[in-house]
Amino acid sequence: MSVLWINVYTFLIGVARSSYSVLYNLFLRSQGFDNVVVGRATFYYSWGLAFGGLFFSSLSDRIGRKNTIILTIPLFSLLGFLRLLANTPILIVMLSLLFGFFDTSIILPTISVIESSDDRKRLRNSNINFAIVMLTGVLGYFGAGLLAPWLGYFRSLTLSMLFALASVIPVLLLPNLKRASRLERILELNLGQIVMLAYYTVSGALVSFAAGIFINFGNVIFYDIFSFSPTAISAILAVSQLSTAATSLFSHKLTEKVGYKLSLFSLYGAVTLLIYTLPILMSNSIAFSFGYILRFVLLNISTPMYMVFCLTYLPRNYVATFSGLSYFINNTMRAYSAYTFSKLSVSGWTDYSQLFLTTGHYYLLNTVATLATFAMLTLLSSKGLDKKVLIKLEQKGDFSGRKYLGSSGHVVGRLHSFRTAKKRDSKRHSGVHIHHRY
Repeated sequence: MSVLWINVYTFLIGVARSSYSVLYNLFLRSQGFDNVVVGRATFYYSWGLAFGGLFFSSLSDRIGRKNTIILTIPLFSLLGFLRLLANTPILIVMLSLLFGFFDTSIILPTISVIESSDDRKRLRNSNINFAIVMLTGVLGYFGAGLLAPWLGYFRSLTLSMLFALASVIPVLLLPNLKRASRLERILELNLGQIVMLAYYTVSGALVSFAAGIFINFGNVIFYDIFSFSPTAISAILAVSQLSTAATSLFSHKLTEKVGYKLSLFSLYGAVTLLIYTLPILMSNSIAFSFGYILRFVLLNISTPMYMVFCLTYLPRNYVATFSGLSYFINNTMRAYSAYTFSKLSVSGWTDYSQLFLTTGHYYLLNTVATLATFAMLTLLSSKGLDKKVLIKLEQKGDFSGRKYLGSSGHVVGRLHSFRTAKKRDSKRHSGVHIHHRY
């Protein structure tokens, strides 16, 4: 029942968030602001997401996921409305920072789904939640495209924030999920897990920069290059989401045939090549739109594969810790992508060819990092080193409530020191934040 209400909340907040995101940049352009202001607003919004995700994922460990959502969503909705009233660049960036800080609509539902599911159902429930996110994108983008010409940008955006506020209703029916006692929490990482944690962090950061360009500025890209209407832009984004949802239902067939490693490497390689062709495709709106949709589909069907590949390695009992840290890093990279967009727009027009080539470089680095990680894991496994424990930290507490982080084993301050005991094999899935990498 908990997962059901989390999914209802995800649906409501997802529709509100996607409809707001597809229209807000166009709203700024309609008010006479250039791409420099649009880029700076996104830059500060992403920084708000980064720090807010880190802060509220930690706070939710103490006051519970339910209470955190009830605290943040009304403020998120209010700030989303106040952004529409801002009439100077300074006000826009200040409110964008706060708007992002209180936007917990992605990270907390994901953590809650993971914690509300047992080992056997965790992956299934996470994939269902992922599919709902894709569906809300379709409805949000398409609905926004229909409403904007009829109601106008301001009223449509206001309606989306009212919808976001209404998403609190199913949250009231949730139990208040808190992390288990912090007494004697043990973080034990073997060499294979350290390699995977590094890959999880690096890959997420690289893809977040590259995908951030399309997440934040996909609407502006079509507006600037082809002068598409809001309805046409929303239709393209909706088709992208719908195609992803449809293909993700069958993506597991690919992994059954060739495995996760080859599937991920092939998808990342295909996305990289596709991005490098976008400057050529800009001469034809149909070809470019098809390339945009294909990039979206290929990258996002890789998301569940990427998630499962990491889940089989990382510790389960540090869900919020790893999720919050990764969320912070990824949104920092998205802020940097917004900064890059602004820098390429200072002359009054945006050099989209250079922007796509820069994005392609990050996708290429991610493909190389993926291949290097697979090779490293294979090498460690062949030598029997992947299960050797490098780090073991035990977090203890006393009855007065004070907690400290103590160390155990032979690895205190010496990352190169190995314990000789091998950790038992475990196939339990850990809880790691799912990055919806649009």
